[in-house]
Amino acid sequence: MLAPSRVVARCTRAVGITNISHRALVRSVHQSKITSSLGRVTASQTTSASRYWPKYEIPQGAPQLIYHPKSSGSSPGDPLIVSWTSDHVFIQDSPENSFQRALKPATLRDSCTCAACKDPSSGQKSFASIEIPADIGIHHVRATEEGLSITFRNDIARFTSSNHKTTLPWKNIEIALKRRSADDLPPLPRKHSILRRTGVQYWDSKTLRKHVRKIDYAEFMKPDSESFWDVIIDMCRLGIVYLKNVPRDENSIVNITTRIANIRETFYGRTFDVRAKPNAENVAYTSGYLGLHQDLCYLSPPPMIQILHCMDNSCSGGESLFSDGERAGRLLWPFVSKSLKVAPLADHHVPYQYDKHGYFYHAKRSVIDHDENGFAGVYWSPPFQGRYENASVELKDWIEPARIFEGLINHDAAVHSYKMEEGECVLFDNLRTMHGRNAFDAAAGGSRWLRGAYIAAEDFLSRASYIPDGRAEMYRGTEEPWTPEAAHKELRDGEWYADVLDRVRRLDPSVEE
Repeated sequence: MLAPSRVVARCTRAVGITNISHRALVRSVHQSKITSSLGRVTASQTTSASRYWPKYEIPQGAPQLIYHPKSSGSSPGDPLIVSWTSDHVFIQDSPENSFQRALKPATLRDSCTCAACKDPSSGQKSFASIEIPADIGIHHVRATEEGLSITFRNDIARFTSSNHKTTLPWKNIEIALKRRSADDLPPLPRKHSILRRTGVQYWDSKTLRKHVRKIDYAEFMKPDSESFWDVIIDMCRLGIVYLKNVPRDENSIVNITTRIANIRETFYGRTFDVRAKPNAENVAYTSGYLGLHQDLCYLSPPPMIQILHCMDNSCSGGESLFSDGERAGRLLWPFVSKSLKVAPLADHHVPYQYDKHGYFYHAKRSVIDHDENGFAGVYWSPPFQGRYENASVELKDWIEPARIFEGLINHDAAVHSYKMEEGECVLFDNLRTMHGRNAFDAAAGGSRWLRGAYIAAEDFLSRASYIPDGRAEMYRGTEEPWTPEAAHKELRDGEWYADVLDRVRRLDPSVEE
């Protein structure tokens, strides 16, 4: 991390340099040469980086400072050069390196987080972006302990009397210069940033038995308790955790859920009861076997966290079943691009639907979800699949690879089976951990009653972004932050890969390792 230790300032004449002429503006199109084996240039393209970061020439005579970061270990950090005009703050990686960024005054002003611009209590902006004058400019830049302190020409009128300054943190400058990853910023409420800290432990039944925890309810409920954060961390790392000694009170499910975040209310209500009843509006409200699935795939988006508090489980049967769906999805993901026969797991969109009792919900999802960054998750909920609107859609090509996915999550070694007892509560990631239930016999005596609630992804991840420094990393097991690439390598080198490869090759013998 950059921290001021020595700054050499060279503020040369500033007269006549407040604007960059059009001639000084270098074309923003970056020519990326693609060379063939014969050495010829066969194509050129505009990169996304050059679109966002057009290149500018720094005018001669612009004020400048050279910043020397403190030493890191045995080697000093590379210096960087900061120059400015009225229209830009230029940051350059080092005197020997021409890599630079040109930061714009309006954007810098809008991003200010000082106490005058963001309420310290609510965190809300005290000004609107549209208040920023069109001709706002840079007045002066200096280095401070926290970062670059920037004052503006023609600032927002109501801030001019307070000698307002914006601080651009050194960490943000390092990220702009690609000296560190944007993921090293304080975690945003998004999953990847949080998982970098907590790590991910993929599991089968044997692995989960070693790692899954039962945490005391009273400790979990205490303010500022370590046990509370352990529950959050385990839901990120494992996708499942238990509480014990939960009071047999119908409101306990509310207390547990709201201890973490707001309840995601659905058409089932703010909370719901899982127990057998006649004419059930959900297959979960019967006494029969319920295969592994995720809840509410027909909602957009489905809730992330599901919480089930066991009020009674005195009948025969009724064991809860869990399986790591993301483990199966990540193991299969590399084969999606290698085999046309596996590709339907990512290309074929399965309809999910609920159309009963005055409610209609519908969504289409692939078994393996993906985005521009690659693997993004899994969706599997056979009991809640809807009808295809167009029967000309080819389902046959999807069925065989879907059987592979189903076989992986339902393999005896993959399924964690546990009969919850009264006073226990399970919290799990509905977007990762498949869940189900063995049949139970209420007619022979006893009953099975679970109270449930959901939490939306944005609410849970917002809470998880505040895991105390060092606590998440303590459980991660590695010094390096977790990455999807590291997860892929771990799974590729692990004990499950050979079985997956064998299953895929039986479907498509042309697949290579």
